[in-house]
Amino acid sequence: MKKYYVHTFGCKVNQYESQLISEKFRNDNLEQVQKPDEADIIVFNSCTVTADADKECKYFLRKAAKLPNKPRIILTGCIVKNKNINIRNLFPNIEIITDKTKLFIENQKQTISGFDKRSRVFLKIQDGCNSFCSYCIVPHVRNTIWSKPENKVLLEIENLVKNGYSEIVLTGIHIGKYDGGLSNLVEKITRIPLDFRIRISSLELNEIDDKLIDLIKINTEKICRHLHIPLQSGSNEILKQMNRKYSTKTFEEKINKIVRILPDLALTTDIITGFPGETEKHHKETCDFIKRILFARFHIFRYSDRQGTKASAFKNKVPTNEIKNRAKHLLEIDSVKRRDFLNKNVGTKRKAVKIGKDKALTDNYIIVKRQSEVWDAKYGIKNKLPVDEKQQSGIFEIEITGTSEI
Repeated sequence: MKKYYVHTFGCKVNQYESQLISEKFRNDNLEQVQKPDEADIIVFNSCTVTADADKECKYFLRKAAKLPNKPRIILTGCIVKNKNINIRNLFPNIEIITDKTKLFIENQKQTISGFDKRSRVFLKIQDGCNSFCSYCIVPHVRNTIWSKPENKVLLEIENLVKNGYSEIVLTGIHIGKYDGGLSNLVEKITRIPLDFRIRISSLELNEIDDKLIDLIKINTEKICRHLHIPLQSGSNEILKQMNRKYSTKTFEEKINKIVRILPDLALTTDIITGFPGETEKHHKETCDFIKRILFARFHIFRYSDRQGTKASAFKNKVPTNEIKNRAKHLLEIDSVKRRDFLNKNVGTKRKAVKIGKDKALTDNYIIVKRQSEVWDAKYGIKNKLPVDEKQQSGIFEIEITGTSEI
């Protein structure tokens, strides 16, 4: 029996698609292995959102090419769709598959039965983006807008829950563009009469409607109290150059409204530092702005030129050392935000699912670590795990402690 290994780079959508690839190989009677040097076939499912993502992919390709077992190497994903990277010239002996769906059981089906080595499932409901933020390569490499039919989403969730998964993360490249409306889909998901919860992944500010907020408020058991809303910059000048569709005023007003309705919400965001033309004044505006907003944590990205995007042609590039210093400053603010959010929650009890062997993730995105056998006894945990090791997953109540993380 031939053996395969799949290595995934990048986003949740890629991880979902790697699961589709894995299920296709198993359907073809291949055996999955955990090490590339044991595989007859290696699939690299790539990302190209930053220069670092490109470097990481090339590094692993070089390593795989030197393996003594001489596996068949397949490269797919976003890097092969990036017209500015001639990956074929760099690695002439690998097999490149531009259309990833050729590696799925059925091109359009895109339905999984489980999620390898995970207790939570990333469920792809949408693909593609046409927003063309000036810094972003994604619309150039994932430009086909697609939404999974509503009935297929509901059936996939039912099957995954029946297979033992209790948290389903709705994901896509731009899920706010879900055909038929994301809030309408979420409403129908909440009506599924099974014990599970959903978490909504990254969502643009302008695509969060009142109906979605009301659904989160009402469905405390079914929808996680967590929203990831990308900000990118706290400077109106930079937001305009980024081609973002809001101002800091509209962002703050909308966030304040959401937090008033959902005071226990974990609000996370993305921030890009060092965008071309970003001055110290712009950086200060961002710092002052994010201090005011009740964020629980940030994902901080150092600006990375992506050839082919509008921003790559902008002048006044910020020096690398300055970007590094600004990122460090933002991380300091992030550290304070995380601590404040945790302190507000210490001593409260939240619903959680296990992640890994000794951690649990609450609905409001806090990681609680197992501390001792006392912790296990208090919450009825077996085998020193958040749930029985034989159980795929489960939702249980847990107390947030001072050693928790977000």
